[in-house]
Order: sequence, then structure tokens, then C-alpha cells
Amino acid sequence: MWNKKLIMVIKTSTFISDIVIFIRNLIRDNIDDPLQRKSGFVLTAYPKRQIQYPIITIRQTNITTRKLGMSSEVHEAVIDLEVRVWARNAKEIDELTASVIDILRDAQYSSNGTDNEDIYGFTLTSANSIVDLEGENTIHSKVLGIEYRAILS
Repeated sequence: MWNKKLIMVIKTSTFISDIVIFIRNLIRDNIDDPLQRKSGFVLTAYPKRQIQYPIITIRQTNITTRKLGMSSEVHEAVIDLEVRVWARNAKEIDELTASVIDILRDAQYSSNGTDNEDIYGFTLTSANSIVDLEGENTIHSKVLGIEYRAILS
């Protein structure tokens, strides 16, 4: 299913934004926009302007690190991401959510996958459905907790 070639270098000094952008590009390049827009389907922040749903947002939510040895300056970082699928109905949200999970899971060990970018240990930590308001034109969202690991030197 995952078939696009991404080339990006994750740098220690910019690893947070590098990982968020890499994951955004991975999802954007491998999921077709149901509305066939040129841009604005997969974003790295919540939109501040009027938009058309569905959209997918990716944000970094937490980072923890631990030293990899007593006298080492090398750390393993655990990067928590929120991937949120916003959609117009339950069917659309379920299909897009399944596609996101499939792409992130399948992209781990491919020839151009996350492990080649020194991002490893994909874990889906949660998947919570949220309906903000009741009614016919309600926007639904599913919040995916995603965890990756990276070595910082």
C-alpha cells in the first residue's frame, strides 16, 4: 500500500519539526484527498481559516529522552504525535483513520521507510473518537496517539 519515495534527513537540532514534516509528507503522499484539493488536506497545525472537511492534522505533543549509557551524550527520544482525522461522517472518518494507520505501520521497514530516516518503534498508543457538537452538520474527529523513537547524538 505504501509506495511513495520520501527522502529526508532527520537532524538532531531540528528533529521535532523534521519528524512532524516527514510524517505529514508520508500521509499526504499516500492518501488520496476525497475532495481532490491541490493542498490543505494534511496539515501540521489546526487550521485558523475556514476549511472543507475532511482534513488530517499532525502535531507533536510530548517528548521524553533517556541517556544511552553512563558517560554518553547520546539519547533515545520518544516522540509522541497526535494525528487527528477530521471528517464529515463516521464512514469517512473510519476509512481515513484505517488508511493512516496502515500507511504508518507499513512504512516502518520498506526501502524508503521511517527506519531509513532513523525514526523507529511505531506504536499506536490510542485512538479516541470525538464529536464536538450534536446535529446534522457535525464534524467528527478521531485522535490517534502515535509514538516514535529516535536516537539523538
